[in-house]
Amino acid sequence: MEFIAIALPAMVILLFWLMAMASREGRAIGLVDGQLARCSAKPNCVCSEYPDDSSHYVEPLVIPARIENSERLHQSIKIVLEEVGGEIQIQSNAYFAATFESRFLGFIDDVEVRIDMPRQRVYLRSASRIGYSDMGANLKRVNRITELLNKRIPSLKVF
Repeated sequence: MEFIAIALPAMVILLFWLMAMASREGRAIGLVDGQLARCSAKPNCVCSEYPDDSSHYVEPLVIPARIENSERLHQSIKIVLEEVGGEIQIQSNAYFAATFESRFLGFIDDVEVRIDMPRQRVYLRSASRIGYSDMGANLKRVNRITELLNKRIPSLKVF
């Protein structure tokens, strides 16, 4: 009985560690037909591209009309992603992909940002690479990114 009491928690920890190592493989999905990818059915993702997906939807940010050049916005997004703990993997004029590592066992999550200047929107997607639930981590991360971007560009607002 003592063996089971010791072996079972050790096996659970080993399983989580193996899952965390598996999450290190891969990369962000990237743009699909010019938009951020839809979330799967799992509750470990949020995205502002698809209002019809109410279980994963977060509002996009509205870019103020006075910001005609995306350079300031681009720089602010880069700074905020790094400030929140992200490591930028890909960046272009209209797209960012960053990875975030959890404190518990180092699970990797992806955050993607798409800047749409013609529509005056910033779309965000945050998703876990592996597992089912994220215990709300991706929504909290997107809310924190939104909060910090609003501080840097005060007239940037949630749609």
